[in-house]
Amino acid sequence: MAPSGLDGWRLPAYEPLNNELEPHETEQAMSSSAVIREETGELDDHEETMPGNISQSSNSSSRDEASCSGSTSDTAIMRGSAEDKPPESNVSAPEPKDASDRFTFELAGVVVSAGLLATMLALLSVYDHQPQPSWPHISLNAVISTLSTLSKASLIFSVGESLGQLKWVWFSQQKRPLLHLRLFDSASRGAWGSLRLVWHQRAQHFAGLGAVVMILALAFDPFSQNLIHNYVKMVADPSGKARIGTVSIYNTIGSDMATSFFEVDPALKGNVYNSLFNNDQSRPWEIPKFVCTSSNCTWDEPVASLEFRTLCTNVTSVLIPNCTTFPANSSYAGQTNCTFTLPKSNTSAWYLPNSPVMTPFSVAGVPPTDAEVYTNASLIVIQYIAPQHANVSLFEGGLLPNGTLWEATECLLDPIVRSFRPAVHQNTYSEETLAIWTQSNFVTVDNANVTAGNTLTPPGTWVADYGVPVNQSSPQNNSAQSYVLGFNAGKTIETFFQAIFSGQSSRSVLHTVFTPTFNNYAASDTLEALGWGNITGCSDLLADRLPCAMGNVAAAMTKTLRDSAYIADPRSTSGWAVGNAMMPAVYIAVHWQWVVLPLVVWVAGATLVYSNTTTKSPDIQDLNSLTCSIVKYYAHLSFRTSIHLYLEVDPIFPCDPTYSTKPLVLFPSPSIRDNHGNVKNEEYFLYFFSLVSFSQHAKIFPTCMVQENSS
Repeated sequence: MAPSGLDGWRLPAYEPLNNELEPHETEQAMSSSAVIREETGELDDHEETMPGNISQSSNSSSRDEASCSGSTSDTAIMRGSAEDKPPESNVSAPEPKDASDRFTFELAGVVVSAGLLATMLALLSVYDHQPQPSWPHISLNAVISTLSTLSKASLIFSVGESLGQLKWVWFSQQKRPLLHLRLFDSASRGAWGSLRLVWHQRAQHFAGLGAVVMILALAFDPFSQNLIHNYVKMVADPSGKARIGTVSIYNTIGSDMATSFFEVDPALKGNVYNSLFNNDQSRPWEIPKFVCTSSNCTWDEPVASLEFRTLCTNVTSVLIPNCTTFPANSSYAGQTNCTFTLPKSNTSAWYLPNSPVMTPFSVAGVPPTDAEVYTNASLIVIQYIAPQHANVSLFEGGLLPNGTLWEATECLLDPIVRSFRPAVHQNTYSEETLAIWTQSNFVTVDNANVTAGNTLTPPGTWVADYGVPVNQSSPQNNSAQSYVLGFNAGKTIETFFQAIFSGQSSRSVLHTVFTPTFNNYAASDTLEALGWGNITGCSDLLADRLPCAMGNVAAAMTKTLRDSAYIADPRSTSGWAVGNAMMPAVYIAVHWQWVVLPLVVWVAGATLVYSNTTTKSPDIQDLNSLTCSIVKYYAHLSFRTSIHLYLEVDPIFPCDPTYSTKPLVLFPSPSIRDNHGNVKNEEYFLYFFSLVSFSQHAKIFPTCMVQENSS
């Protein structure tokens, strides 16, 4: 349609073109147009003169606005010959626009995209390695997804508009095939069209950057979503409880059995028997009592407590072998008897080579003064002799050949102070040992501040580093409190172990017996367990069984001491080490490497838009990516009409590259004249016919190929 500025002037007289169609071609074209329009009626006479004033149809305007939303009101006139130009005084030239006005929406889209992207990253930074927020009705993932989608949409809008503008830059530089129009138009609509443009352009034009942005934008949302990873972290439960017992003074004993003789603490005795007779692989006799309401507990600070340990040493080197022959008047006349003896304690074992008669093992509890190695032990020392490489089957059969080697082992039980860090995971208790203090001295007299017995006092550094409380008698010195194994408890422990770990097994031709040295406590049962019992964690080799059994015993005794916190015994001092009951919580971990692609896409898109706004030529109209931008261009055409018409192309007939080699023929719509023959609507429909080839004057304009007036 003619621009408003053309009202009031009459169109110049018709001047024939050199490339006009022949009459028979015209008739064929008119017939085709009638079919396409699906309307009946004859075409109006083209020889009539168009009235000077042409009013714009409201229907045409409304359709143009719907089809070309966002287009500018400026029009570009493709003029014919100089004498066909309308009078300059009657034409209103378009006002030049500032770049900030022309690209307001594109720049705003980039800014909005950056703001949304920055908001997304700021939100992720706040919640990185923090608990997952418990927002009502929405999750953090949903918020990030929304921000990511909006950021991408804003950026794609700006990039698509810039690609549309670069289309006109591409065509303004030189003559281009009409196929390029479809490539640019498709690229501004999505990734597939952009991929085709990249393949076709091969980095020949700046629009390739926009096409790459459109392609990479497909991964914008997946990369943004992959920023968030959830993991389960244990956190303290404010309402939970976690505690474990500790003991600093242990002096618990059993009942009075006779003058100057007390039984051992029944709890200790039961735990020791359990460690020797119970083959439960979960080792319940070594796990101290604990409280953990959540089944998962930790202790931030180290814990220190009085405990027991065992140490064992191979003393075979001091073992004295002695082989003699039985006299003739003996029932074993002529046979050799080999005896192996530890010199200080006279602990011994013997066997008859190649005979079932022997002592498969011998054990004895001796004072430190009779020990071979542990002469400074605080309590009793256990000595043990057994043949090398023999296993428990020796009790049921088998012979020892002449020259069999025997081993001697010496073990002790010592009170210690151990610093450790306890933990409970899935209701399973475990400990990490941090440090052990073993130096002790014996205090013989009770007083107000010290209990008689084996006393262990760690250095002051243990107060800060290993969880030892400050000595309350002299807190100003920051010295560590002392840990004491009371005299009475120590004596009952010595008596108990001397009884159960003294004796030997004896094998004859008919049977095997276990003979204890003392008849109190379960001495014979202990010897039987040591000989062929299924002791938890112990092998069947006889020479290795005592060190293993003593390890179980020490763990059982430690449990007894720690559990004394649950028993109100005034003779012992115990306490609680309080920890944290932990509960699982979902935490957020941001994998920042996934933000690289969204940032690269935004930077590339912003670069494209900014460059487009700053480098645009003022001669290129702001047509952007409108498919029907030709609506705002007027073709100065003539077709056997005696007048020149400024035609408006109907947008329902899009330009198609397949018609790029076909001539353009314009026919007036039958509906453009009223009953009086006056033009009532400037609408013309665009048809393509394979009638003649374009002349050399054919020229490509932004959306359609038209014929330029050559006169």
